[in-house]
Amino acid sequence: MDDYSPSTRVFGPLLRAFPQAYLRSLRHPEWIPHGVQDVREILDGKVTPDLDRYNGRIPIVLVHGTWMNSFNSFAMLGPFLARNRPVFSLDYGSDPAALVSRLRSVKATTDLSDALAEVTDLLDRFRAQLSLPRIDLIGHSQGGLHCRSYANASIDSLYDDALNHGLNEEAAEQYASDNSPVRAVISLAGNHRGTTAWGMRRRLSALERCGLPMHKLVDRLVGRACIQQLLDSDYIATLNRAARGITRRGPHYLNIGTPFDTVVRPWTGAFLPEQEGHHITNVNNATGGGDWSDHLALLYSPNTLERIHEFLEELDGAEAGNVPHHPRQRVLPMYGALPRGLGRRRLGRRDRI
Repeated sequence: MDDYSPSTRVFGPLLRAFPQAYLRSLRHPEWIPHGVQDVREILDGKVTPDLDRYNGRIPIVLVHGTWMNSFNSFAMLGPFLARNRPVFSLDYGSDPAALVSRLRSVKATTDLSDALAEVTDLLDRFRAQLSLPRIDLIGHSQGGLHCRSYANASIDSLYDDALNHGLNEEAAEQYASDNSPVRAVISLAGNHRGTTAWGMRRRLSALERCGLPMHKLVDRLVGRACIQQLLDSDYIATLNRAARGITRRGPHYLNIGTPFDTVVRPWTGAFLPEQEGHHITNVNNATGGGDWSDHLALLYSPNTLERIHEFLEELDGAEAGNVPHHPRQRVLPMYGALPRGLGRRRLGRRDRI
């Protein structure tokens, strides 16, 4: 039994609030979101997914963020999508040197380069084993970084291959775009620019100058992934200075952020710059009123779920008239959605969209 796959992965309960999902996952590291299949179990031959029943819909892989796991991140989103799509998840990035990783349910703590290498290996083998020409990726926070990096690297590999076979740069870019193995990159509160963490980097640097080994201490307590996600960190700077840019032609990018985010600061770091020829959609989840989702409640916002659903339906070629519109729900930070009646009765009515 390894650090990622308890002897048997089982479906956890259907939950609609982050605190409940996180606390219960601490006691049940074996849980995965209901209806979602574990990538590692597929690679180990424990599970054989039946993709034919989904009428050709693109498989989705969910990638969680720092100090979290597949269940507490996607206990609500996973089952929602799995109603009519093949949905998979993976846990990654466990750093045995970090004290927080002694909790088996806490993942994504290790060095970001190592985490990306792990995610890349899992996705490559997963696609190869199931002979998948394309997948959709949904990542939260750090997971959004890895989804974007994986899509970029996959397209860059195709581009270099095309150049080596004699195509010119324009033709190579078109070839790579047309054959991208990633159709959609959906980022939920993705930390694409790094975070100020309310001045954490400045304070740590000041203490380092006083001779205190603060970076090593933080690494030891909560894992290296924390420091590496600060604004202007070497990792973030290198990632965003890539020769071919931050995004690529081919994938469709959906980035959902919230001004109530207390982790990704400034919160607009969840967005990606628009670029000609690139399919980039940036969405402020608070637009329309009534949704106060923060970094974590965003995962438990029905408004987030519906926006993802509509985005995927549009990519599937559904006509606009066939995409249902649902009223916005009230969502509280650090929690999730309020029951519809409770939200309207106690909080009053606000503008509709």
